[in-house]
Amino acid sequence: MTLMNCWKTINLIKDYGAVRLLLTAVGFMILFFICNFLAFGLLRPNISLSDGHVFAFCVLLVVTLFVHKVIHVLPMICKKRKKEMKMYFLRMPTWKGIPKTTMLISTISPFLFITPLLFYAGLAFPRHAHYFYMISSIHAGYCLPDLLFALHLVKAPKSCLIDQESDGFDILVKKVPES
Repeated sequence: MTLMNCWKTINLIKDYGAVRLLLTAVGFMILFFICNFLAFGLLRPNISLSDGHVFAFCVLLVVTLFVHKVIHVLPMICKKRKKEMKMYFLRMPTWKGIPKTTMLISTISPFLFITPLLFYAGLAFPRHAHYFYMISSIHAGYCLPDLLFALHLVKAPKSCLIDQESDGFDILVKKVPES
């Protein structure tokens, strides 16, 4: 059994504040939507948008958020880290002793897979592109805490392990034996 020291504890609510995190996420959503829609307007000019299918929009939004959680879990399963593998609906399982690279991949994977997929779906179905870009921007705001956590992980030591605690994440490093 190797002894570990806590290098840093990351609790985004405590570090940034819930209101600040929420307002930043909303601002990020708006900025993301504007950028997506401007890019769409440049790639597909003169498209008239359809305002039907609001129910499909709501269903796709819920499915996107569920798929987001599933994509978080996939790198953990691929690395065969099934300790305490309990998947709750829209709640992350508790993980212990996850390597930094696996946790980093798990953290940014939903943003890197879902966001481009929704952008291309908007190009493929241009009359309903605004729905895809709204979902994409909501998802981007939902990913903001993941991206902030990934920034902390990038700065962590190379051989660290990540433990999920009830109030955040602990970055653990091997304890140096005293001489």
